Amino acid sequence: MDISGELSGIRESQLQELNKLSELKTARSELIHPEILAKLLRLTQLWNREIAVYLSRSGTLLAAAVGRHANVTLPPVKGRSMWKHLRCIHTHPNGDSRLSPLDQSALLSLQLESMASVGVCEGLLTGIQIAYRTGGNDPFIVNLSSKDWQSFDYHDSLSSLSKGTSKIERTPAKECAYLIALVDSELDALEDLTELQELARSAGVDVVGQLVQLRRYGQSRSYLGSGKIEELVHRLQETEANVVICDDELSPTQLRTLETETGLKVLDRTGLILDIFAQRAHSREGKLQVELAQLKHLLPYLSGQGQALSQLGAGIGTRGPGETKLELDRRRMRERITQLEKELKLVLQHRDVQRRQRTRSGLPIVAVVGYTNAGKTTFLEVAMEQTGSRSDIPSGENKLFATLDPIVRRVRVSPSLEILLSDTVGFIQKLPTQLLRAFLATLEEVQQADILLHVVDASHPQALQHAETVHEVLKQLGCENKPILTLLNKVDNVMAEDDLSELVERLPHPIKLSLVRRDSLKPVWNYLITLLS
Repeated sequence: MDISGELSGIRESQLQELNKLSELKTARSELIHPEILAKLLRLTQLWNREIAVYLSRSGTLLAAAVGRHANVTLPPVKGRSMWKHLRCIHTHPNGDSRLSPLDQSALLSLQLESMASVGVCEGLLTGIQIAYRTGGNDPFIVNLSSKDWQSFDYHDSLSSLSKGTSKIERTPAKECAYLIALVDSELDALEDLTELQELARSAGVDVVGQLVQLRRYGQSRSYLGSGKIEELVHRLQETEANVVICDDELSPTQLRTLETETGLKVLDRTGLILDIFAQRAHSREGKLQVELAQLKHLLPYLSGQGQALSQLGAGIGTRGPGETKLELDRRRMRERITQLEKELKLVLQHRDVQRRQRTRSGLPIVAVVGYTNAGKTTFLEVAMEQTGSRSDIPSGENKLFATLDPIVRRVRVSPSLEILLSDTVGFIQKLPTQLLRAFLATLEEVQQADILLHVVDASHPQALQHAETVHEVLKQLGCENKPILTLLNKVDNVMAEDDLSELVERLPHPIKLSLVRRDSLKPVWNYLITLLS
């Protein structure tokens, strides 16, 4: 029997003891021979390392591997077609018998018959959990206690599963994320990951843990340093995470390295924001913009296996393997990008016609801008209520990027003044440049506006930094010289009066109110009347 893995510090006699287990044959009804399991429990406690073994359907022990924590590497098995008839059983020295997401991922990627984890504490069995591969993406799970595992009929469970009569319950599919980030200082960690956690929540993902590292220790190839990656892999095994979300935009090499090391899907900040945009877009323009941005973001990350994925050229005298699947995928993606750009161009022409019609109406345009979740949509909702205008504005949600599609409404603020109020997509820190380009049509509402109404969440600890981010984006759009009115929203939630005073001093033309309390917007209308008269 082949024994691989981290064998340093292990006596040769102990390895021979492990090797002799191949002489024992597991019965068809048994998950594993009791004597083999007893020996694995003893050696796991002795070495304080995980031990993984392969068993064939006939009960023969084929190979074993030894590793620390989650880093045990399964040994290669000759004949890929054999894998679907193999079961992998491995020990957990921490006593936790639950299968980690990495274990379930290995079950599916290696196409094993089943994957079992054995909890070991002080040399004693704490329990066993088994996952069976099915036709779908979610395995079937069964839990065995330390008392009833020997009475469990493994062969009967396989037969029941193949007939569709298994009583094994499916684990609920749930998106759980582990957050990682490089920070300049420990003080930045809380701010950066708090926003990333809110982004994950907006995407409908539960956050089960987070890990940060100082930026100076990061690696260009793997994002995190090697030690931190090892720590991350260990932490992932202790949680139910099935996706890793990074706070920065990853290079294709970094993305592939992290996915290889963790065995999980990895998503960077740009990909997460695009996923949120895809959920929020409802108009045709918004959907086109989102798909275009997603394709442009994904194009550099395409990778393949070279000639192994090639298509044979047709006809007599063919001289090469033809176009590889990777090249084909890239070509199709570029063709789709070109098609989307043409469709979006037609939509933009239609929007340009609408914009010219509004310009001919002579009504001044006021664009509502601000950091995401500051209260822009709520402002439009309150404005429509208090002015008696047509109110079909969707209610704002306490989520980042709750509103994506632009909204333009006519509002009469006084008997002599009528304006066009335009809501825009929220801004955010580290907003990727391709998102700015993709949503240029939406942001053109800002460029065409006569006055900008900047809504600020005054209760947020980083309210000033958020305001500075908005001003930076406005500068990129060439709108920094437009008249700006600052609306300090959520003042009822401000804890320290000094923080509010600083905002009043630093931001142009501030007006304090709470949109949730439906405070009067008369100060806002009075300022607009003064500017436009």
